[in-house]
Amino acid sequence: MFSFKSTVFAALFTLTAMVSAAPGTALAAEQPAPPILSVDGQGTGTVAPDQATITIGITSHAANAGQAQNDNAWTSNQIAQAIKALGVDAKDIQTGNYSFQPTYRKEESRCNEIDGYTVSHSMNVVVRDIHRTGKVIDAALQAGANEIHSLEFTASDAHSARSTALSNAVQDARGKASIIAKCLGKRIIGIQSVSESSGYLESRRFGNTMIMAAKDAAADTLIEPGNLSLTARVHIDFLISD
Repeated sequence: MFSFKSTVFAALFTLTAMVSAAPGTALAAEQPAPPILSVDGQGTGTVAPDQATITIGITSHAANAGQAQNDNAWTSNQIAQAIKALGVDAKDIQTGNYSFQPTYRKEESRCNEIDGYTVSHSMNVVVRDIHRTGKVIDAALQAGANEIHSLEFTASDAHSARSTALSNAVQDARGKASIIAKCLGKRIIGIQSVSESSGYLESRRFGNTMIMAAKDAAADTLIEPGNLSLTARVHIDFLISD
C-alpha cells in the first residue's frame, strides 16, 4: 500500500545524506597529490670466491693416427691422476672438448698430402679447495699439459653479496633524495613506489696469457682469487612536501 508519509521521509533522508557527504567530498577533491621526487640508487656487494674452474689443454701430434690418439690418452690420464692426488674428486674432472684431425704438408705442391695427426683434448677441473688452485695448475703442467686455456673464480652463494648491494643501493637513493629535497626546501614524507634490479655475481676470469705469466714468475704458481662483486640498482619515487 502506497504511503505518502514513507515516501517523504525517504526523500528527506536521502537529501540529508547528500548534504552531509558533499563538504568532505569537495574537500578531498580540492587537495592536490603531493609532488614526487624520483631517484636512482646503486650499490655493490662483495664476497670471497670459494671455488675455481681450470680448463686444461692437452695437444698431441704424431705421424700415425693411432700414435697421436694413444699419446694424448696417456697424457690425459697422467694429468687426471696427478690432480686427483691433490684431493680433486673424479666427478669434478670433465672433458670440455675433444678433436682429432689430420694435418697437411705446407709445400704448395704437396698441400693435399697428410703429414700427421693432431689430437686436442681440454679438461674442465673444478677446484673446491680454492687454496689448491695454483698446485693443480702446476701438477697438470708437470704431468704433460701444454695449455691452460682459462681459470675462473666463482662463489657458490651470492646471497650475502646481493643483500649488501641492495642495502647500499637504497642508502644511495635515500641520500640523494635527502640532498635534493633539502635544496628544494622540501622534506620527504613517504614513498610511492620502489623497484630494483640486481645483477649477477661477476666471476673473475684469467686467460691463458695471464696464467702463463704467473707461472713464469715463480716455480710454484701463485694465484690470488681476490673478491667477486655484485651490483644492485633501485628506483624510488619519494613523496615530498613543504
